[in-house]
Amino acid sequence: MGNKNAPQADKAESAEVMQLAEEEVTLSKQRQVDSRLRLERTTHSVEKLLEAELASDEVNIEHVAINRPVTAEDSAQVRQEGDVLIIPVIEEQVEIIRRKILKEEIHIHKRTKTEIFRESVTLRNQEVTITKEKP
Repeated sequence: MGNKNAPQADKAESAEVMQLAEEEVTLSKQRQVDSRLRLERTTHSVEKLLEAELASDEVNIEHVAINRPVTAEDSAQVRQEGDVLIIPVIEEQVEIIRRKILKEEIHIHKRTKTEIFRESVTLRNQEVTITKEKP
């Protein structure tokens, strides 16, 4: 029996294998646009009226002639009477006796004046609109 098996083993070793088909895979990448974004910026202007009350002081200076002697008790100090600031002006005169003469007083009147301030200004703000578009 050993002889019968020997020729079959030779047949298996001598058989040729023939390849009929082979599959190959190739991979590649490509960019594709599936949508686009559109950005639009708009600027809006709004007119606003600004209004404020402004105050200012006016000063009127008045010289008031007095021409009377000043005593030691009457030292002629700067003083405030209501809304008037009084500043005494002293002059020394030489005689046989020296005495102080109140020459004049300076009266400063203070008045507060108010007025309404109005000015139109333009205020701007911006908006962005985003729109998605298909290609």
